[in-house]
Amino acid sequence: MATYLRTNLTTRQLGVLFSVSQSQIERVIQDITPVLSSLLGPPPTDRRELWVVDGTLIPTRDHTRTALCKNYRRSVNVQVVCRRRDRRVVFVGEAWPGNRNDSVVFRATVPAAVAGHPRLIGDGGYQGVTGVTPPTRGPDGRIVKDAAWKRFRKRRATAEHVLAELKVWSCLRDCRRRGQGIEELTRAVAALHNLRIEVRDGG
Repeated sequence: MATYLRTNLTTRQLGVLFSVSQSQIERVIQDITPVLSSLLGPPPTDRRELWVVDGTLIPTRDHTRTALCKNYRRSVNVQVVCRRRDRRVVFVGEAWPGNRNDSVVFRATVPAAVAGHPRLIGDGGYQGVTGVTPPTRGPDGRIVKDAAWKRFRKRRATAEHVLAELKVWSCLRDCRRRGQGIEELTRAVAALHNLRIEVRDGG
């Protein structure tokens, strides 16, 4: 399963690699992906932690759920919330067409999961979104680039680092799953990302 997620080989290629049938590989993927996805679990309840939200575009073959977007491929927009302290993923939202703005997708897929959390920040694309603290803007509508902004930018960069670490798994650079399998695959990768952090930190 890890080989499939890391390399994004086709089931036929994996069957040849492990000397099993293609149908057996498909059954393993179908059975294990939801189990890995469930390991992500619900978001933590500690209100003192700083969380960071950002959206990522995942190219996928299921054109019923995608739209052409700024990466010139048919992609879905998935919102990822992570914990700033250790880069642990705390929530992965439902996939929406990739041509939707982060603020639109966030309002539709995230609020119920992070309701009441007082320390959630995002980039300028979340301006006006209830529950998310964006960079401070001046009377002219432009971001005030002062010392506070530099600290804010450093904290918010955590989300970009986490998304880059998730995209190391090739399955998120060209997703072959369809329907709800897109969310399951993304959450499975996030769960493995968290497991790596726990092993690294000895917890």
